[in-house]
Amino acid sequence: MMSRLSALSVVAVLLFAVSSVNAYADSIEIDEPWARPNPPGAPSAGFMIVKNTGSDDDVLLGVSGDFAAKLEVHRSSMVDSVMKMEHQKDGVVIPAGEQVVFKPGSYHLMFMGLKKNFEPGEVYTVTLTFKQAGIVQVELPVKAMP
Repeated sequence: MMSRLSALSVVAVLLFAVSSVNAYADSIEIDEPWARPNPPGAPSAGFMIVKNTGSDDDVLLGVSGDFAAKLEVHRSSMVDSVMKMEHQKDGVVIPAGEQVVFKPGSYHLMFMGLKKNFEPGEVYTVTLTFKQAGIVQVELPVKAMP
């Protein structure tokens, strides 16, 4: 009887752990994803709206994909009238109950060393890694800048 009770306890703990992970994964929503076409040999960028519907902050830690040599999370900002771009090595906080807009001139996904130029109508898949939500895959259709 004791071994059956122990087995049930283990199952209960595992179910709780799985439901906790799913709760975080369900709290991240990606809206309006897209990537821009690039001139030959130039990098490209990806944009989206990241919504955190959960009750805890999360952090977008990184991005990966098989279409470029290097993928990073960046932020562009004006410094002394010059546009600067900085790799967000520590990630981007997505506050609980809020959204962060990844758009030109702000946060964005940077794609360097592309295997081929991005052309309108193509779709590329990126894997986003969040501290709480874990892995979220997103399809980025290539569109001309709005």
